[in-house]
Amino acid sequence: MSWAKVTWLSWGKEAFQKSKNQDIPILLDISAVWCHWCHVMDQTTYSDVEVIKLIEEKFVPIRVDRDQRPDIDKRYNMGGWPTTVILTPEGNVITGTTYIPPQQMKNWLQNISDFYKKNQHQNIVKAKSKELKRRTKKSSMPRNFNHEALLSIIDDLTLKITSNFDSMHGGFGSAPKFPHSEALALALLEHHIQGHKALLNIVKKTLHKMGQSGIYDKEDGGFFRYSTTRDWSLPHYEKMCEDNAKLLVNYLQAFQATGEKEFKETARGILEYVDTNLNDQENGGFYGSQDADEEYYKLNFLDRQKRTAPRIDKTLYTNWNAMMISAYLYASVVLKDRSYLKTGLRALDFLLEKSFNHKNGMYHYYSNGVKQLSGLLSDQIFMMKCLIDTYQTTADRQFIGFAESVAEFMLSNLWSGSEGFYDRPKDAHALGFLRTIVIPFEENCAAIDAFLRLHYLTDKRNYIEVARKTLKHLASSYQRYGLLAAAYGLAIELYQRPMQIHIVGSEKDRVVQKFLNESLKVYNPLKVVEILDPVTDAQRLEGLKYPITDTPKAYVCFSGTCTAIERPEEIDKEVYLGLN
Repeated sequence: MSWAKVTWLSWGKEAFQKSKNQDIPILLDISAVWCHWCHVMDQTTYSDVEVIKLIEEKFVPIRVDRDQRPDIDKRYNMGGWPTTVILTPEGNVITGTTYIPPQQMKNWLQNISDFYKKNQHQNIVKAKSKELKRRTKKSSMPRNFNHEALLSIIDDLTLKITSNFDSMHGGFGSAPKFPHSEALALALLEHHIQGHKALLNIVKKTLHKMGQSGIYDKEDGGFFRYSTTRDWSLPHYEKMCEDNAKLLVNYLQAFQATGEKEFKETARGILEYVDTNLNDQENGGFYGSQDADEEYYKLNFLDRQKRTAPRIDKTLYTNWNAMMISAYLYASVVLKDRSYLKTGLRALDFLLEKSFNHKNGMYHYYSNGVKQLSGLLSDQIFMMKCLIDTYQTTADRQFIGFAESVAEFMLSNLWSGSEGFYDRPKDAHALGFLRTIVIPFEENCAAIDAFLRLHYLTDKRNYIEVARKTLKHLASSYQRYGLLAAAYGLAIELYQRPMQIHIVGSEKDRVVQKFLNESLKVYNPLKVVEILDPVTDAQRLEGLKYPITDTPKAYVCFSGTCTAIERPEEIDKEVYLGLN
């Protein structure tokens, strides 16, 4: 079936100039390929002949994809997808909303057009401009930023997790219900640090309920994006690379920490889904998402075979690929399966070849043989974390070199100087609200983690200073993010309780490799593992004051004390106990 369609323009100078020349507003539609209600709006509202006529006569229609342009979505989203925003020719917001049915859209568009003609658009946007300035206003620094202050933040975040926990169905809050992967990760970590059994129960019950409910696809594997119901029974049916990467880590950590096979099996189910549906078998890399299709997902396996599976967006997004590669490397260690390592390294090689250069950093996405949109913070920071994970897993020094290259790009192009990282490079000539500075919370939490780990692996002081300044800046604003602030708690714990594991010996030595494997497989998210070769790392070993011996040793350093371990099978206990 075919519908009449709006002739959408791309976000760019041409569309904005057309709006100025004709003195008519812009209709900005922010959509997503996986979004069910975006499809519905296309098939109804944007296929209505009268709506199309109104749009093309009285507006300049621009469409952007939420996944491809997260920087635009961050500044203009009205609370979901599809987002429909009316802008002045300068890109300021007049009004906006989410899904609009056809008849309501006709009335809405006509009223806005009439209003725009009767008013000077400079006055229309005054209130909206004030609102944006308020949202981007600098936060004041906390008076005290010390060990006790950080402990109180952890206590506050732990209280948020326990008070929002749904003791009946698991998870947090009521409906709609999202997984909140970072909150689960922090709860599990704090259980091991503080010994709170209630926190372990939160993690186990949530992961159990999710794995047994409708949000998990029992036929094909993998998780849907979220549940529309409190009991996880009715999901929103799109599947995202990002969500499955985060949940894979949650289930792997839970299996590491508890040994319960249920968590291992769910992790394998995620891996099987990703391997089958999102893994680019020909080139390497992981696809972005799979569309929602309620009717398809309600079928059993045999009936599904008779229908075409929902469309897969074969765009390779750097930030999501980096998350999935890290998760695959983690799976290779926890599940003792090197095939996951091979898949992850293949994807990483492809990204470094196709989507990276030293001048522009990581590009945001790769599609149809072309890389697009360089310099976004999310891509740099999650790629940096991925490269550090790869270095720790493989001991291949080229990856720490790439990580430092990405870090230097960030410091040159995205670093604010004292308050964290901007989500995109500053550009005085950018269109609309893209000129507005944004220091995003989640990405900056990840930046703290990555720069801390890079410092622990290189001993370079500037990396920890960047992490400390960012950590301090976020202390004044973390409370607005609710459960999402759990990512900040994880960064605080890495800052306060890092564990460094130095394995001294030749990387080719079997005992050294045994030390590495034993160090990686035990649960401790705060550990940083590195092999130091007596020949190539002699200067660093001298600074660490480790003796050079004929046989390999490992040194587990925590809270200012280093313990020498002579046998690989003894290291796991030391690493695990370091959390307490």
